[in-house]
Amino acid sequence: MTPRDEFLDALKRGDRQSAFRVVDARLASGSPLRDIYLDIVQPSMRDIGQLWQDNALTIAQEHVATAIAEASMSRVFERTFVWRDNRTPKILAACAEDERHQIGLRMLCDLLELDGWDTVYVGASVPVESLVGLVEKSNPDAIALSATIAPHVPRVRAAITAIRAANLKRQPVIAVGGRAFLSDPSLARRVGADATATDAAEAVSLLDALVRHGRAA
Repeated sequence: MTPRDEFLDALKRGDRQSAFRVVDARLASGSPLRDIYLDIVQPSMRDIGQLWQDNALTIAQEHVATAIAEASMSRVFERTFVWRDNRTPKILAACAEDERHQIGLRMLCDLLELDGWDTVYVGASVPVESLVGLVEKSNPDAIALSATIAPHVPRVRAAITAIRAANLKRQPVIAVGGRAFLSDPSLARRVGADATATDAAEAVSLLDALVRHGRAA
């Protein structure tokens, strides 16, 4: 089996030690964090999501798989990250209210940290009022919002509308992502976002272009 297949098999079985062995082996062979995330963790979690949608996995099994994937990411990140005293620009990353699938945002933040960004990872299910308050306090250059299923898209739109209406020192670039936006990239514009991406790597490049280099999406 490929490392991806081995990792996915470990997730389906709820076997954290086997999952760790896969990422440890890839690190030992010289694979960078980016490749481990994009070639192993990300596609495996998409497969887990599809298996859950197909009723091939229970909600409990999906939660276990997600916890193992996040633990594997933490293991790789702590072993590869190099601290920098000066980190800029800043991004705030949050899931739409009621959205609990946060691993994509976590992946994005880790990759941006490696790229020298200052990240504020808020995580799952953030109420609009709380999100806006945090944006006002932290004054980020960019915001990333995520939604996995279509019913959560209106909550993304509500969050963006509230951010745009807030009394901010500057308007941040707003990017959206998640399964809900994959099949229809134009949906990002319709909810008021500046951009969307198909995966974490594309999101990093896009945010660099929009924030660091000021190029249009």
